[in-house]
Amino acid sequence: MFTVEFEADASVITTLDQQGRFEDVEVVIADNNVVYLRQFDEELAEYQLLHMSHQQFLDILSAYKSPEGAYQIDFTKRERDNGVSTT
Repeated sequence: MFTVEFEADASVITTLDQQGRFEDVEVVIADNNVVYLRQFDEELAEYQLLHMSHQQFLDILSAYKSPEGAYQIDFTKRERDNGVSTT
Protein backbone atom coordinates (compact mmCIF):
# COMPACT_ATOMS: atom_id res chain seq x y z
CA MET A 1 0.00 0.00 0.00
CA PHE A 2 1.16 3.52 -0.65
CA THR A 3 -0.13 7.06 -0.31
CA VAL A 4 0.55 10.20 -2.34
CA GLU A 5 0.24 13.62 -0.76
CA PHE A 6 0.85 17.08 -2.21
CA GLU A 7 2.16 19.67 0.21
CA ALA A 8 2.98 23.34 -0.41
CA ASP A 9 6.66 22.69 -1.12
CA ALA A 10 6.87 18.95 -1.86
CA SER A 11 5.16 15.76 -2.99
CA VAL A 12 5.29 12.91 -0.49
CA ILE A 13 4.94 9.22 -1.35
CA THR A 14 4.69 6.84 1.60
CA THR A 15 4.91 3.09 1.17
CA LEU A 16 3.78 0.76 3.94
CA ASP A 17 5.10 -2.76 4.39
CA GLN A 18 1.92 -4.82 4.13
CA GLN A 19 3.46 -7.63 6.19
CA GLY A 20 4.37 -5.24 9.00
CA ARG A 21 8.06 -6.21 9.11
CA PHE A 22 9.51 -2.83 8.17
CA GLU A 23 8.74 0.78 9.01
CA ASP A 24 7.09 3.02 6.42
CA VAL A 25 9.37 4.55 3.79
CA GLU A 26 8.72 8.11 2.67
CA VAL A 27 9.91 9.61 -0.61
CA VAL A 28 9.81 13.40 -0.41
CA ILE A 29 10.23 15.18 -3.74
CA ALA A 30 10.88 18.80 -2.88
CA ASP A 31 10.23 21.79 -5.12
CA ASN A 32 13.98 22.49 -5.25
CA ASN A 33 14.49 19.14 -7.11
CA VAL A 34 16.02 17.37 -4.10
CA VAL A 35 14.63 13.92 -3.29
CA TYR A 36 14.68 12.59 0.27
CA LEU A 37 14.10 8.99 1.30
CA ARG A 38 13.47 8.51 4.98
CA GLN A 39 12.51 5.69 7.30
CA PHE A 40 11.98 5.83 11.06
CA ASP A 41 14.43 3.76 13.09
CA GLU A 42 12.78 2.50 16.29
CA GLU A 43 16.09 1.67 17.99
CA LEU A 44 17.50 5.15 17.46
CA ALA A 45 14.10 6.87 17.75
CA GLU A 46 14.90 9.03 14.74
CA TYR A 47 14.57 9.08 10.96
CA GLN A 48 17.34 7.70 8.78
CA LEU A 49 17.63 10.10 5.87
CA LEU A 50 19.06 9.72 2.39
CA HIS A 51 19.03 12.69 0.02
CA MET A 52 19.82 12.78 -3.69
CA SER A 53 19.22 14.79 -6.83
CA HIS A 54 16.07 14.39 -8.88
CA GLN A 55 18.24 12.91 -11.66
CA GLN A 56 19.59 10.22 -9.31
CA PHE A 57 16.04 9.31 -8.26
CA LEU A 58 14.98 9.02 -11.91
CA ASP A 59 18.02 6.82 -12.56
CA ILE A 60 16.86 4.47 -9.78
CA LEU A 61 13.34 4.33 -11.21
CA SER A 62 14.69 3.65 -14.71
CA ALA A 63 17.10 0.99 -13.47
CA TYR A 64 14.35 -1.05 -11.87
CA LYS A 65 13.35 -2.69 -15.17
CA SER A 66 16.70 -2.49 -16.97
CA PRO A 67 19.00 -5.41 -17.73
CA GLU A 68 22.51 -5.48 -16.32
CA GLY A 69 24.76 -2.78 -17.75
CA ALA A 70 25.85 0.85 -17.45
CA TYR A 71 23.45 3.57 -18.55
CA GLN A 72 23.24 7.33 -18.90
CA ILE A 73 19.91 9.02 -19.36
CA ASP A 74 19.74 12.37 -21.10
CA PHE A 75 16.89 14.49 -19.80
CA THR A 76 15.25 17.32 -21.68
CA LYS A 77 13.16 20.04 -20.14
CA ARG A 78 9.74 20.49 -21.70
CA GLU A 79 7.86 23.73 -21.83
CA ARG A 80 4.57 23.15 -20.03
CA ASP A 81 2.44 25.38 -22.25
CA ASN A 82 3.39 24.22 -25.73
CA GLY A 83 5.25 20.90 -25.32
CA VAL A 84 8.41 22.21 -27.03
CA SER A 85 11.58 20.47 -25.85
CA THR A 86 14.46 22.63 -24.69
CA THR A 87 17.87 21.75 -23.33
